[in-house]
Amino acid sequence: MAEIVKLDPADVAGGRVEIASFASKVDAFNLETYHGKHVQLEGCAPTWAHLLVAGKLFPVAAAVDFIIDDGKGGKIVEVFRK
Repeated sequence: MAEIVKLDPADVAGGRVEIASFASKVDAFNLETYHGKHVQLEGCAPTWAHLLVAGKLFPVAAAVDFIIDDGKGGKIVEVFRK
């Protein structure tokens, strides 16, 4: 099984996720750390930010999940598996 790593879209943005600049930050984001890994996207960023990051991860990650805050410790939504 691939190593699981967590990623918050705010980490990609270098802070606050803003619609005007986020797509270019995603394009420039270095994915080497996530190559072949099981990535779980978490955090309070808007859904569109999670989707942009997930789309960038699909070619390199072994798996991508969304972690949804359900008030009970989180719920995992499987999005992609190779």
